[in-house]
Amino acid sequence: MSTYDWPEPQGTVEEWRRLFHAAEAFKAAAPWDWMSEDQLFAVQNPETGEVGFCSITGEIGEHYALIAYLGEAGLGTYLTALRGMKYASSFLEEHEHGMMLFETPQLQASFEQRERITELDWQIVQDIKVRIRGRKLWPLFRVFSPVRLPWHITGPQVRFLTTLLEQSLIVAQAQQRGEVSISPLIEIATLPTTLPLILRELEGGEWVFKQQVFSLQYPAIASANPLSVEDFADLRRKLPLKNDEMQVHLALLAMPVEEGDLPPYLPYTLLVVDSHQGIVLDAKLLLAYPSLEDLWPQVLPALLALFEQWEGRPKRMLIASERLYNLLAMPMGQLGIKLSRVQHLPELEEAYLDLENWTKRQ
Repeated sequence: MSTYDWPEPQGTVEEWRRLFHAAEAFKAAAPWDWMSEDQLFAVQNPETGEVGFCSITGEIGEHYALIAYLGEAGLGTYLTALRGMKYASSFLEEHEHGMMLFETPQLQASFEQRERITELDWQIVQDIKVRIRGRKLWPLFRVFSPVRLPWHITGPQVRFLTTLLEQSLIVAQAQQRGEVSISPLIEIATLPTTLPLILRELEGGEWVFKQQVFSLQYPAIASANPLSVEDFADLRRKLPLKNDEMQVHLALLAMPVEEGDLPPYLPYTLLVVDSHQGIVLDAKLLLAYPSLEDLWPQVLPALLALFEQWEGRPKRMLIASERLYNLLAMPMGQLGIKLSRVQHLPELEEAYLDLENWTKRQ
């Protein structure tokens, strides 16, 4: 259990009480009984103008929560993950897109079993002297920053999450009464450039409903910082081409690492497996520090270091990840390595599951 203090700036006693009261009202109304998680709508933060794109989950009896994806970039990452999970053709592809949810900035108010509540969460309940009804579902408030551990919320986040809960319940009840119509997301085989949604906005001191078209921002992969033509030529001379095949995957690991300011980071592993022997050639941890954009330039140097240790370069490389394929297509081509994107990599899947099980035991 965490022993850290609440992050600054901290919420006041009254701000926390209002948040808990909003959460209790939301839980008592149980809007997941008539709302599905793909009925998205928007709520604007009256303090900053930031928009939270809201999803009410729990329709199938799992993870009762209000999730607000933050900003049009947060919405774009969420839709990318959603599409990827729906249309994934392999375990690795589905898992990669599922992990993209941890790359999506979001605020969550969820309702959990008592054992999920930390000492720090319980300390707030005691300090502000609120009563939790229906103790099988305790309110838990978290902020998700890209590739960081879900963390305790600051004072401004307390206020915005309170607004999100209050306004989301108004939207959900208006939907139930037929006063507004929130359609489930349309087919997202092709990601849209714009998305019309119902918006709750504070205007002239009054909360109003609006219909607004949002422009989506989708995640982009930074350049791998490829070497010069001369550098690639030197590598081809130094590292002979071997008649071997490697399987490569980059995945998020649920193994928090403290680096710099809290909250802890969730590292990635660059996993490389020999296709013919099924043995793990490398499992290198890469940290998206200080931001997700700092992850991508680390991939190519990590592979080149493996080639140098291996004293050669493989003739073929197999990849299931669309992001990793796009990142490595050019540099691997410069090295004379045939890069193929395939659906299934059984040897790598087995190695990844072994690694994931190992992290759970730590």
